[in-house]
Amino acid sequence: MVNAFDTAWDLMKMPAADRRYTLTEEDIKRIAQLASEGMSQAAIWRLFNEEGIPVSRGVVHYWANEASRMKQREKNALRTYEPGSEENARRIARDQEKRKENWAADPEMKERHELQSTKDETRSTRRTFRGKPVEEAMKRLESGELTRPNSKVSEDDLI
Repeated sequence: MVNAFDTAWDLMKMPAADRRYTLTEEDIKRIAQLASEGMSQAAIWRLFNEEGIPVSRGVVHYWANEASRMKQREKNALRTYEPGSEENARRIARDQEKRKENWAADPEMKERHELQSTKDETRSTRRTFRGKPVEEAMKRLESGELTRPNSKVSEDDLI
């Protein structure tokens, strides 16, 4: 499905481009606006493709129909992966590659990932993180300094 990163990020903090996403925030807002003005999804799809913006009918439907988008998100939230399955191995490899791309684009994200893993660890209690007491390192995580938006378009922008 189409998703995009929040435009609040400056270029230095921009994560690696996700190859799945072809629309910009402006394109998504335009789809929502055209749909709210009564233009059919098929007409929106034709218009975008005529303008050279490659978009599928499913993507137009996703961004033009809030109820459908929420239903798809609920469905995605129920997905489970069978441990040891080939599908799960492919998913893990894909996620690791994407994580490495993001770390290369923004090295602070690797620190955030490691801090979150330390925080979520249940098998043992870590006392230090990169030579500092864990409590001190967690202050940086909890400050929000290492947080970045997860999507380009907030739901408020689409309403």
